[in-house]
Amino acid sequence: MARLPETTRTARILEMVWLISREPRRWTRKALATRFEISERMITEDVQIIRHGLVFDLQADYGKGYYFTSLPHLPAVSYSLPEALALILAAQSARQLSGVSQTDLAAAIARLTAVIPEELREMVERLGTSAPIAPEDDRRQYLLATVSHAISMRQQLHIHYTAASRNGAESERTIDPYAIVPYLRSWHMIGYCHLRQDMRVFKLDRIGAVTTLRSTFEPDADFDLAAFLGEGWGLIRGLDTPVERVEIIFEQPAARWVAEEHWHASQQLEWLADERLRFRVDIQITPEFRRWVFRYGSQIEIVAPGHLRDWMRAEAQAVIDRVDKPAT
Repeated sequence: MARLPETTRTARILEMVWLISREPRRWTRKALATRFEISERMITEDVQIIRHGLVFDLQADYGKGYYFTSLPHLPAVSYSLPEALALILAAQSARQLSGVSQTDLAAAIARLTAVIPEELREMVERLGTSAPIAPEDDRRQYLLATVSHAISMRQQLHIHYTAASRNGAESERTIDPYAIVPYLRSWHMIGYCHLRQDMRVFKLDRIGAVTTLRSTFEPDADFDLAAFLGEGWGLIRGLDTPVERVEIIFEQPAARWVAEEHWHASQQLEWLADERLRFRVDIQITPEFRRWVFRYGSQIEIVAPGHLRDWMRAEAQAVIDRVDKPAT
């Protein structure tokens, strides 16, 4: 068999390390050769690189698969103080999302804290104790690892997915995964859906099953993740709705709360003479955005578009009708 290019071999060796780390004693030489469609002799050569080139303690029981006596560690990296503080804050935020190993996060935060000067360490440690910790979720960890690996290797995924709408309709889809993004307390995969022939957002918790396919894909060079998300509000997009100019006037104290945050890349804020706030934004009006508007109740005036004002009026009337309805 002809020798594979070094880039292909490097990617294969890294994937072997990932597979064996995730499922110790499963991957035999024969199983690895079958997966990568190469000879067992080449797998033996790759194993030697892992053992003697990377110096990872890779072992194998007779008749069983390979395993590491200790998980491989990345080499030490030096950080500047601002970089270390930024990473600690990001790691602390991740503790609120299940699916990320809390043990690994705690170890990472402890190592990062070690590079902080003594006078700042107490402040950072106090920050660490105040963040809520999400429960462990092995299924989320598995999905995150699987999808992340497919993104890095540009491998297609076959998923069984349950939609949030259409009464929880279920479907089988082949996906070209582009990115994983956290939103609120969950994770979402963004990728090209071959069923819909368009880019879609998939909540990981709604993926019932996932299989990594041998087929690969080439990402669209013109795809812009920021632009894709920027048309919607938050993470959710109105895929079949146009971008519209929304104008809302907020009264106090809602005006102050809204002005404190950066909600969208297109937002424009204008303070009026009576301390009200004129808020303009160009977005697709999604159910998520309507819920955001409704939460401010009587403290807003919807200037445009008219159909958003009509929706607010109908929703408010529905609430009144429900409140006035005798309890059963």
